[in-house]
Amino acid sequence: MIRSFLSSIRLFRRGEKPSPLPYLGIRYQIKYHRCNLDCPYCIASWKEQDNLFDAETFERIIRKIQKIPRRISLRIGVGGEIFTSAELLACIRAICNTRSNIFNVSFSTNLAADWNKVIKPFLDTTDTAKLGIGCTLHDTVIADIDDFFDKAKKLKDTGAEIYIGLVAIPGRFDRIAAYKKRCEALGIPLIMNGLVGPLRGADNADDGKIYPRDYTPSELDELRTLWDTPHSYKLLLEGCRTRGMACWAGRQYIYMDHRGNVYPCQQIANTMGNILSDRIEFQQADTLCPQDVCWCGNENQALKIVDQYYDRSRTLRIFYPKKEIPPHRLYEGYNPSVFDHLPPEGKGCHE
Repeated sequence: MIRSFLSSIRLFRRGEKPSPLPYLGIRYQIKYHRCNLDCPYCIASWKEQDNLFDAETFERIIRKIQKIPRRISLRIGVGGEIFTSAELLACIRAICNTRSNIFNVSFSTNLAADWNKVIKPFLDTTDTAKLGIGCTLHDTVIADIDDFFDKAKKLKDTGAEIYIGLVAIPGRFDRIAAYKKRCEALGIPLIMNGLVGPLRGADNADDGKIYPRDYTPSELDELRTLWDTPHSYKLLLEGCRTRGMACWAGRQYIYMDHRGNVYPCQQIANTMGNILSDRIEFQQADTLCPQDVCWCGNENQALKIVDQYYDRSRTLRIFYPKKEIPPHRLYEGYNPSVFDHLPPEGKGCHE
């Protein structure tokens, strides 16, 4: 199956320089829901959902993506753990090892798989120059933190563009500070996610608190010094109201589900068609966000304010503040928080 997949892809002729193409970021959610960890605080409830990943459909969709006249940064949303599927890894290897309009393909992993038996063989046979990997640190269930960071370093050394991802669990901020120092020493970005909803199963869990609303003012102050970018902080912690903000959704960014249905964004239900059966027409005008909140880091990076303040990397989740912009300016231009209308007893972190 993989051999036929590779042979069917149009390759550039040797020595031919492709013409400049406009950029397109794609988040492709494939509904692979098998995981090798059991995180008590998991808000996604992946294990309660059916595993709907189908390799044949995946390959058909990738072939269609490779016919889009755009330079594409592709993020594969897995849901479970990618290193539990040899079939899925083979599909990603085929994308990386084939010259096409996809200049980067990225995914997340918890790095719990065996390095020598699973991860290293994949990397040894894959063009890592096209690979982006988010290493999610689930420190409530991973026994050997040093082993996690050792694997992350070895990943970086292969030439893959990687980051370490972490959820801001209340009561564990001292650990986050220590992890940030380790990431800085390795030259690996630490990208944070806020809690969305109640904290379940972890230390200091309180079912009556709903996050990000109920981060306390002192917790917010501490997290502000630890957070990766002001943009992520404004969206994921302060709950900036995104309604009306200009976004690349439908124009230079799209969301695609496991069946190939294309949307401007996961939160926008108006379909742009199905990539397997329709010609996808991209918007010429900006999208004005129709939602009050965008607490998904995979989606809010499509807002145009990112390009105002940051330089993007080849991987969707990684971008860096522009050097000429003073740090305090990076917090400007955002809408007020969605929590600002709440009465004092309900404001939580926005008192």
